Amino acid sequence: MSVCKKKLPLKSVLLASAGILLSPAQAIAQDGPTSGDTQQADEGGFGVIIVTAQRREQEIQDVPVAITALNEDAIENLNSRDIRDLTGSVPNVVISEIGLGPGLAQIAIRGVNTQDPEKSFDPAVGVFVDNIYLGSSAFNLLDPFSLERIEVLRGPQGTLFGRNTTGGAINAQRRRPKGEFGARGQVIVGNFGQRDFQGELNLPEVGGILSGLIRGQRIKDDGVFENSAGGATGARDSWSIGGALRFNQPGVADITITYDHVEDNSELQPYFAFGLRERTPIPIRITQTDLPVPATITPALSLDPLCTILNRCFDTENRVSSVTAPNRINAKLDAISFNGDFPISDNLDLTTVLGWRSSTEEVFIDFDGTDEPVLSVVRDQDYEQYSAEVRLASNFDGPINFVAGAFYFNSEYRLDQAVKLDLGILGIPGIPPGVLFANGPGDNDDFTSETFAIFSQVDWEFAQDLTLTLGGRATWDKKTIFTQFRDANIGLTDPYEVDEGVPANRPLDADKPFGAEGGAEESWFQFTPKVMLTYKPNDDALLYASFTRGYNAGGFSARAGNVPDATRAFDPEFINSYEVGGKFDLLDRRLRVNFAAFWNDYSDKQEETTQPTNEAPFTSSTVQNVASARFRGFEIEVSALPVDDLRIDLSLGYLDAKYTDFTALLSPARYISTPAQPAGTLLEADFSDLTPRRAPEFTGSLSLNYSVDVGFGELVLNGQGRYVSEQQMDFFNDERGLLPESFLFDAAATLQFGGPNQDNFSVTLFGKNLTNNVDVNSFTQAGILTTFGTETLPRRYGIELGFDF
Repeated sequence: MSVCKKKLPLKSVLLASAGILLSPAQAIAQDGPTSGDTQQADEGGFGVIIVTAQRREQEIQDVPVAITALNEDAIENLNSRDIRDLTGSVPNVVISEIGLGPGLAQIAIRGVNTQDPEKSFDPAVGVFVDNIYLGSSAFNLLDPFSLERIEVLRGPQGTLFGRNTTGGAINAQRRRPKGEFGARGQVIVGNFGQRDFQGELNLPEVGGILSGLIRGQRIKDDGVFENSAGGATGARDSWSIGGALRFNQPGVADITITYDHVEDNSELQPYFAFGLRERTPIPIRITQTDLPVPATITPALSLDPLCTILNRCFDTENRVSSVTAPNRINAKLDAISFNGDFPISDNLDLTTVLGWRSSTEEVFIDFDGTDEPVLSVVRDQDYEQYSAEVRLASNFDGPINFVAGAFYFNSEYRLDQAVKLDLGILGIPGIPPGVLFANGPGDNDDFTSETFAIFSQVDWEFAQDLTLTLGGRATWDKKTIFTQFRDANIGLTDPYEVDEGVPANRPLDADKPFGAEGGAEESWFQFTPKVMLTYKPNDDALLYASFTRGYNAGGFSARAGNVPDATRAFDPEFINSYEVGGKFDLLDRRLRVNFAAFWNDYSDKQEETTQPTNEAPFTSSTVQNVASARFRGFEIEVSALPVDDLRIDLSLGYLDAKYTDFTALLSPARYISTPAQPAGTLLEADFSDLTPRRAPEFTGSLSLNYSVDVGFGELVLNGQGRYVSEQQMDFFNDERGLLPESFLFDAAATLQFGGPNQDNFSVTLFGKNLTNNVDVNSFTQAGILTTFGTETLPRRYGIELGFDF
């Protein structure tokens, strides 16, 4: 990890340890040779990290893209179970977990994100593992142990990646078989009963061309969240096993085939109630003047029956869950990938990437967050995807190089869900809580998505130090949906328990005024270009300016409450992204400064909107293209080596996100009318004053990494302080959904020893969120029934024992 080593007295080592453990800690080590990289660091300067962001191996400082890369050392320094700790570490990146499924990630880059995790929506930020695009947000909180490198690309991607994304991409590469016997593993014991076991075994090469690798892990704890009723605490319980075979014949082919099996039987993050005691105004302006009944209109949130009827109200001083109904998942994932590189000549390489993923999920959710059986849901989901990509890349000595390829993606998704609802919280006269239940109403959805695309990017060095890049992507998308609404059985003394699973043979809901079932199909074609100019005056400086048009496909809102809204397609959304940036290595490569400034114009933005219906409550929520927005800001990353054994990393992201045009209909649940309007009256309103969700104004980090030779090994001290300013999590900007600014401090001390390089064994003491900064992590308003949320992770600490030989 260190550039060079020196011995210090033990007293100095202990004092340094204490100082670092109490200080802001190590941010992302973006440099240094990757695993297997033979390039060495310059004497006294930064090392080299090779990335594949432009579909060819390049040193990160030569890539004219806003990219942050983590090598193996940096990933290990996170001491994290998943990639959520990239929040704040990488400028303008926010990653959180949603308690609706296994490893369900919500990722925002530069404010661009997909708020709804339903599998009928395409993620705005693409996650790629071993070059395979993950079409669902489930299982996206990646396991860092098996990763060789993580690349976070900010801004629209499409002329190089198989799948287009509007917000950016997280490109994760796992270790491949090395061809020689070796083993590495970790045992982690921490508070809250954490007991994690992870291992990887490399097998000797056979016949000079075939090598293999086996990996597995077991993740378990007792839960980190308080539950006053003794119910779910978010306990983790998952395991996985997988392997890889590599066929490597230099000059002929380099093929890696991987297989993974994952099972997750964890508890979900428990919800807690957010019920309102009084209606709260929201920042929306009513623009409609021809009201059905002349009245005074005040945009405001409706009261929550949990508070008004059951007295389960939001308490900022006692934000504790009391869920008692099942709140857990039973999920399985199987995945196979094929990566093949075939050199056609000294200057042309053909790459083929094939992937298959199949998952099943049975999710039991106690949404109301109380000890009353108010609102519980069971969701059965099956998901399967196939993808294929072929690319041809050049590596000519002349002025022109290119990447060209084709991509195909197909996914199928089936959802079957049932609801247990206490009808007493609907305020129906004569029905008290806990007596009458709607047992098992819900819907079935079958959804398919198909994409075909061709893409190309050409780099032309038309003058000394100047390169013009032209790229383009042609994309054909087709999506289909078939939805069915199932009837409910009303029971008095034998309410349906969601733990029993989705009831079989439920009849269609014959009372649906628009029908109980229906389907639709829609197709789109789009061409999205890219233009970039790069200036590289010397080996240590690079400047670039680019324009990229991002595109997110249209689709259907499977969460809509009736057939017309579920089968009404929304169209694609677009981002015109303008960016300038620079990368500089200074002071004999002891100081590195990278920056980027961007301006993104959103058009036809897909947002939740309200539509009228002729059934109670006479409104339905769906997704339509109703908004325009502007996202602009800048990012700075600075790394310094003031002395050989100390590295300092600093990152800062600034984001100014706002709607520029957003006119939509407002439902009666979102306004107070004095006197009242007729039931179900929708009013036209201007939503432009709302703040986009998951778009904090500032993100930043400061980190220190200090290495000391202690004679028999090396002591590595690292710490990281991360800052994220306040951010909205509620679409209507409810004050309860405003996540305050957060300061998170992590630290670790690692002693490495044994073997010729004194790194065969390691002992790490680590602490996460040392100041125990805990606040609201998610916020959801479920119509007029209930409002609920989750909390951020509390302080964790433990010891990790590792080996690598």
